[in-house]
Amino acid sequence: MSLDLRIDKNKDEAAYFQIYEQIRALIIRDALEGNSKLPSIRALSKALGVNPITVINAYNMLEKERLVYKKEGSGTFVIPKGEDLLLNAEPPMYFEPGELDMEFEYDEEYIDFSISSPDPKLFSIKSFRQVMNEVLEEDGAKAFMYQKSMGYTPLRNALAGYAKGYGINCSPDDVYVVSGAQQGIDIISKALVRSGDCVFVESPTYSGALAAFKSRGAKLVEVPISEDGPGIKELERLVKLFKPVLFYTMPNFHNPTGSIYSERKKRYMLLLARKHDFRILEDDYSGDLNYTDSRLLPVKAYDSNERVIYLKSFSKIFMPGFRLAYMIVPEDIRKKAADAKIASDISTSGLMQRILCKYIENGILDKHISYLRKEFSVRYLEMVRAIKKCMRGVSFFEPKGGLNLWIKLPEAVNSQELYERCKEKKVIFSPGTFYYNDGRGQDHIRMSFAASDIDRIWEGISVISMEAEKMRNSIVNQNKSGS
Repeated sequence: MSLDLRIDKNKDEAAYFQIYEQIRALIIRDALEGNSKLPSIRALSKALGVNPITVINAYNMLEKERLVYKKEGSGTFVIPKGEDLLLNAEPPMYFEPGELDMEFEYDEEYIDFSISSPDPKLFSIKSFRQVMNEVLEEDGAKAFMYQKSMGYTPLRNALAGYAKGYGINCSPDDVYVVSGAQQGIDIISKALVRSGDCVFVESPTYSGALAAFKSRGAKLVEVPISEDGPGIKELERLVKLFKPVLFYTMPNFHNPTGSIYSERKKRYMLLLARKHDFRILEDDYSGDLNYTDSRLLPVKAYDSNERVIYLKSFSKIFMPGFRLAYMIVPEDIRKKAADAKIASDISTSGLMQRILCKYIENGILDKHISYLRKEFSVRYLEMVRAIKKCMRGVSFFEPKGGLNLWIKLPEAVNSQELYERCKEKKVIFSPGTFYYNDGRGQDHIRMSFAASDIDRIWEGISVISMEAEKMRNSIVNQNKSGS
């Protein structure tokens, strides 16, 4: 099937979102019949001149909204009306490449630098089984019952104590358990953002947050960041000009850049938030994974005026598939957050909450984080070494923490084309365009070492280096022949 789709580069919406909206509109007005097959990912990406992952993102959004279904090995098909078709559902959230279910596209032979979920080999199934058995012996069938919307009370108590390790003083009443960081972003969007409101986001940033704010009709203002955060004067100018209701930020080991806000800039953000009456949604993406002895506190640790909503996910340090996170929510917006949570999924899995609670109370989580920090620090150092040795003409910030490196490519190398070339060699990464609101980022790639051991890190970077060099040489030869 051929579809008459167009990508408008002048639009604010990302390419994947434009594809999603156009196909959705065709389905709603019956221009596409039930059970009709959509174009293959490869065919549509080629026809539109976009990266295949762009099409994957659009198809995943349609599937989450139950407009299409997938048959393994056959493709993607339109769901017939009347068969669980939810046309009025809110647009689903977008996940960055490493969070997508792309098993149908990539097998284990691929060296995957796009995924930021940890290597499954780093998790102890034995410990997990012991904790789960302990929970089931103590609570039995109660472990499978609905919990309070705010979360399992013993877990909230444990999390309040856990937050003190990050310099955050809070009570269990401030703690809200959610089904992953993405749901937390969505809840705060519903609670605070109205159509036409201005929301600040870092540039670049996590695309799932962009999609959540867009679904509320927000006007997005991008705040450029450097290695130690945004420029103070520029941030103040933008705040005065646009008057935001919310600033979404990842101050420690930012995704994708690895930037680390200085303490001065963290405090200044709070000063601006109090003076101009906006909230800060702090996403503590990977603050636990610090490979130095220096202590990095979250912005929330400096917050004495209830300006910060703190969001902490366990997907990078616990079992990723659990989709567990927690928020520390100021009292005056707690009711709005509670209503948004109930409207989303009522409550988060009671069994998963009980297991996490035991992990914290028994000290297993702290030991596991310490183990991950050692393992990832080795992978981090090896990736830095490999890039410096193999990849000529690139530049990057060394954050000494987190799970990613943000690589600026040589002038002649385009991230989209490099991705296509490397994918043919069974090496993948995240093109920089995923982290901008307007298609920029073709001069950057994000490389994660979370899922690859040392040997595969060197092997994968060697492939990327060779393909990048071929692209550079091609440009040089073209220039010579043109002269």
